[in-house]
Amino acid sequence: MWNGTAKAVDAIYRQGTKTTYPLLLQGGKVARQYELDRENYVLVDHEGVIRYISDWRSNLGVRFDNHAVRQAIDQALQAIPVQEEPP
Repeated sequence: MWNGTAKAVDAIYRQGTKTTYPLLLQGGKVARQYELDRENYVLVDHEGVIRYISDWRSNLGVRFDNHAVRQAIDQALQAIPVQEEPP
């Protein structure tokens, strides 16, 4: 949850975690809205509801749980209503 360029996010986060899903580049404003610091991993769904937040008690190196994040993403995507195309 911080403000970074695409290059910085890629170098510092995406490559280190092997993340394949979209990442928020300018997360500082969102972090302030949810009263979070930059040392949390958070998934906010399309309605603004936090669906996943890392365990703040863990040290930063072990806070990232790719499986838990991916599972939260899958669950959040399933909650989005499917819009049917008109006939």
